[in-house]
Amino acid sequence: MTLRTLFSLYALLALVFCLGLLLFPAFWITLYGAPPDAQAKVLLRLVGALFGGLAVMAWAGRSGEPSKSREALVLGLAVLNGLAALASVWGALSGVYNQFAWGPVITFSLCAVGFVLAARGARSAKTPK
Repeated sequence: MTLRTLFSLYALLALVFCLGLLLFPAFWITLYGAPPDAQAKVLLRLVGALFGGLAVMAWAGRSGEPSKSREALVLGLAVLNGLAALASVWGALSGVYNQFAWGPVITFSLCAVGFVLAARGARSAKTPK
């Protein structure tokens, strides 16, 4: 998979999360088996806003030339998704949520692996042979 394709897919995925969390936070909270209290709705909307920013960065970065800035974006997205995968595992194992809690574990893990592979590919392409 090319970096352009990875950025494009990630941008679309982040946009879906953004819209879902901003517009329908109570739905997502109850889908995971938790009560949709006011604080949880506000926090999910804030997370949705962050996904909106990630969607814009990934979409804009998909057509960028190889550079230190693009490498930083790839590394940042690898770290973000890796940490989100770990936090999602923690949440899934906590017993607070139902079986749907494993969906974000899979999603963030796949994204983390994709960006780690992209970062390694970019690094090896720069290494003289």
